[in-house]
Amino acid sequence: MDDTGSSVIKRQSSGETILDYQATGSRIPYPSFGDLSPLKHARVFGSPRKVLLNVSRMAMHASEGLWAAQAALGRATIDAPIDKRLREMVILCVAHLQGSDYELFHHRELARSFGVTNAEISAIVSDDLDALPPPERALIVFASEVVLDVSPSDDALAAMRQHHSDQFLFDVLVIIGSYMLTARLAAVGGVAIEDTPISGW
Repeated sequence: MDDTGSSVIKRQSSGETILDYQATGSRIPYPSFGDLSPLKHARVFGSPRKVLLNVSRMAMHASEGLWAAQAALGRATIDAPIDKRLREMVILCVAHLQGSDYELFHHRELARSFGVTNAEISAIVSDDLDALPPPERALIVFASEVVLDVSPSDDALAAMRQHHSDQFLFDVLVIIGSYMLTARLAAVGGVAIEDTPISGW
């Protein structure tokens, strides 16, 4: 059985876990499931989630504490009590500006599932932000400047605070940092893009 590809985790009624591997290449080999620590093994075989994405598997090369920290951060961005439509717009912005085809592949579909329109997606990935309504435009301009310049301009910050709370602003900063990290995990590892985008968490 090939142990190098993305993994679709299937659970039968008996509780038996079967891994169906899709053989895919990568720049750095994926960690072998047989060499995982108990904590990482539990993430693969004990998680109720059905799919282990290639980028999540590649991240398992990291030492236990750092791997757990990035995994927890990723989960927190998903569970954060913020508008999921706006969250996905921010992630698309980060993916576009970082040139992350991996993130764009998955998050275009997720964005649509949370109500982001094709016109809004096009505006974000083509930098045509004038096509967005003012609250969304303020959000994406702010996110873009944080990604590209670290600190946004005074005008971008003022527009963001005019339309959104300070709590949301700092939530967005954490989301930006999380997905900039994911883009680097995928790029450095040369993670292969799955055949099918994820449809939900």
